Amino acid sequence: MTGKIKSRFKKSLKRPLVNIKRYMIKFQDNRFMYFSRWIFFGLSIGIVAGVGAIIFNALIRLFRFIFQNTLEGYYSPRPELMGQTGAPPHVVLVHWLFLIIPAVGGLLSGILVYTFAPEAEGHGTDAAIDAFHNKEGFIRGRVPIIKTFASAIILGSGGSGGREGPVAQIGAGFGSVLATFMGLPVPERRKMLVAGIGAGIGAIFKSPLAGAMFGVEVLYSDMDFESGSLMLAIISSIVAYSIYAYFYAGFKPVVLVPMFTYTKPITLVFYAIMGVALAFIGSFYIRFFYGVHSAFKKIKIKPHFKPMIGGLAVGIIAYFLPEIMGVGYGWLQLAVLGKLTIAMLILIGFFKIIATSFTVSSGGSAGVYAPSLIIGGMFGGVFGDLFHMLLPHIILQSDIAPFVLIGMGGFFAGVAKTPISSLLMVSEMTGSYGLLPPLMLVNAITFIVSGKRSIYSKQKKNRMDSPAHSKDYLIEPLKKYSVKDIMEEENYAKSIKPEAVLYEMITIFFNSNFTIHPVVDRDRKIIGFVKYDTIKDMMMNTPDDSRLAKDIMETKKIPKIKITETLDIVVHNFFRKKTDELFVIDGKTEKYVGIVRKRDVLLVINRAEKTFKSNK
Repeated sequence: MTGKIKSRFKKSLKRPLVNIKRYMIKFQDNRFMYFSRWIFFGLSIGIVAGVGAIIFNALIRLFRFIFQNTLEGYYSPRPELMGQTGAPPHVVLVHWLFLIIPAVGGLLSGILVYTFAPEAEGHGTDAAIDAFHNKEGFIRGRVPIIKTFASAIILGSGGSGGREGPVAQIGAGFGSVLATFMGLPVPERRKMLVAGIGAGIGAIFKSPLAGAMFGVEVLYSDMDFESGSLMLAIISSIVAYSIYAYFYAGFKPVVLVPMFTYTKPITLVFYAIMGVALAFIGSFYIRFFYGVHSAFKKIKIKPHFKPMIGGLAVGIIAYFLPEIMGVGYGWLQLAVLGKLTIAMLILIGFFKIIATSFTVSSGGSAGVYAPSLIIGGMFGGVFGDLFHMLLPHIILQSDIAPFVLIGMGGFFAGVAKTPISSLLMVSEMTGSYGLLPPLMLVNAITFIVSGKRSIYSKQKKNRMDSPAHSKDYLIEPLKKYSVKDIMEEENYAKSIKPEAVLYEMITIFFNSNFTIHPVVDRDRKIIGFVKYDTIKDMMMNTPDDSRLAKDIMETKKIPKIKITETLDIVVHNFFRKKTDELFVIDGKTEKYVGIVRKRDVLLVINRAEKTFKSNK
């Protein structure tokens, strides 16, 4: 007898332990599947962005070879050659073609973009931002392809722009297309789009950390981040950078500089002065950029031909100042090396603003990140030279180059509202983290002083201002209401006695709008519930069924909620318990009160949404 008792006792202990083990294995499997899925997505986006960056850069070199090297005989300085051009001997410069080639490039790009994918015009990062906020993260599959060729033509023919927009759109576009193909929900598609932006930037600038941070930071003009996408962006950015650097560009920094260190706190005063000045220059840049954009909107011709006009304006500038053509990293390298005069720094910085505005604002397909770095670096060099001339004992000749580097990050932090990724970008592009303190100071100053306008017009102020997160902020009003506040007469639905026969249960369901009804005992406590589907099957198949409510009721996982709970808890329970209806019970006595439905809460959410939109 004693042995049987022990055996039963062991079995009673073993059963729950087995269930717990099964649950843990299932949980671990689900968690493994969750993480492995996102690692797969991150790897996929990173591979496509890295290969896309290689193809795009190769196309730029091809068109540059055709337009600039072969036809014009022009070779721009190359940063990997320390500012040397690498031009072959006895090259003949065909100067008058500077007036025509950028216009031809603009025409070809305009026809390509506005015929096949009009959303690929302008700087691609802005289009990706717009897709995140306003288009549920959806980008057409053809957009990255058209963007790649159109931008390569623009930059190869001498247009002033950057490479980051097209590559960001390649990564973002693939992330969006992959999410759509896999049938993922909209929030996850947005995450993959953000990861694509980060991958593209991380690859083309050879700065994986800055790229990932840029992807989550560039969406908002305030200090707000799409933090939920950061881990996926990091994975994709690392993969894209590794592929691009290993197979194509090498692992050396984009701009080669000595290892600078911050050792003189007095220089912070001069950096702060430069930060304020850069903020005002950045404001001028943004106003001029969108002023040109507005002017081109008013021109009454087909948009296909507007980039040609922008290219013609660039060609006129390039005829006198070819330094403004293309991306311009070679000139930035020369500025760091101190090989440009103060006059040349001012000319390149100022006319780069004009040339970039005419290239991109006319509808030409190119980025604005790289030109902003060039502009900031040039004016940074100007301030470094001025401070050295005024106070040569404090600002030494060797201190001028750091002003160039800090000007790069500070200027872009102000115009793009991305202070964190900008300082990381400069550090990774130069391979030097020794200037972080002054760079942080200048970035903070330009971010604050430059005002609210950004070079990325599609940015939202913060997450609350974004349609992507409007539903998130509707939860807050739900915390102000309890279940009791929304209970109306029809919510006090009838309960079923345990001894109720089929006819009585049919009558109750026939006179109600609910799919479940509780079975309560004499103390009105819920002991189970009956589903409408169960009663329907009995009525259709066995109308003479003699079973009572207590015989057919379900007793496990009774969906109930206390009448004092707030509606945000109710919403959570709807999803957690996978039901549209919850039994309401008294908080103290646990007696049955009524039923609350999902649609009752939706009415409150709709009212909150209308209030939310009217207050924006």
